[in-house]
Amino acid sequence: MYQPNQVEEAVRLLAGEKRKACAGATNLYVDRHHGAFLDYDYVSLDRIEELRGIRRTENGWEIGSMTTFAEIERSEIPFGESLSQSASVMGSPQIRNRGTIGGNILCASPASDGVVPLMALEARLELISVEEKRTVPLEGFLLGVGRTGLRPGELLTKIILPEKSGQSVFYKAGKRNAAAISVCGQAVYLNLLDNRIRETAIAMGSVAPTVVRAHRAEELLLGASFQEMEDPAFCNGLKHALMEDIFPIDDIRATAEYRRRIAFRMLLHNLKELQRRFK
Repeated sequence: MYQPNQVEEAVRLLAGEKRKACAGATNLYVDRHHGAFLDYDYVSLDRIEELRGIRRTENGWEIGSMTTFAEIERSEIPFGESLSQSASVMGSPQIRNRGTIGGNILCASPASDGVVPLMALEARLELISVEEKRTVPLEGFLLGVGRTGLRPGELLTKIILPEKSGQSVFYKAGKRNAAAISVCGQAVYLNLLDNRIRETAIAMGSVAPTVVRAHRAEELLLGASFQEMEDPAFCNGLKHALMEDIFPIDDIRATAEYRRRIAFRMLLHNLKELQRRFK
């Protein structure tokens, strides 16, 4: 186990063969239990303080990749209530105290609760290697179950959120009230102009091979008022649009049909909650 104190040192170590970054290790222990990464050397990020914390910048907010969910739960990003809400239902208190937002992204689970609001808030990722530093959108970085666009030797250092003036909300459905893997998770961001939606984003987890944006449903909502959303014809069109955005499957937690039903009900719930906030 290597224990660097700075990002530059960690990146040099990760350039070696069969090296893996280790953050909160809440997923790594599970992976090792199933036989993965047993012959790797680990580069612990625990001592690198610059990877921790939430900071306001000139153009938005930065979240260090080693920031725990307990810290995010207490955060007060004005437009980011969806992020603190998702952190508050992330596993048990022990997991929230140890698990990191960077690890949650890189595990690339379709049910990653932390990823859902980040995608709705149009997060970007800063990635550093010996060769270069690059910034990429979170959307498109997740390639499938357990697969990301992280290149060999790269380190995820921070998550960047652009400044926004709207509101966001997160809701999760699971088989029990606490410490449950999502059956469906959803974050919605809205901003209004003259009581009509001028900006929106809907992100969903556990309804496709990766966390996804519901772009068709977003397009339908643009320009609409909350009053128009009460029209049955509008609701029916919104439902059909959302169903084209998601690709749920049957598994041990829920059927695909249940996920479709709960996804639309969740969207109506989240829109109602945001309507209440904008009054």
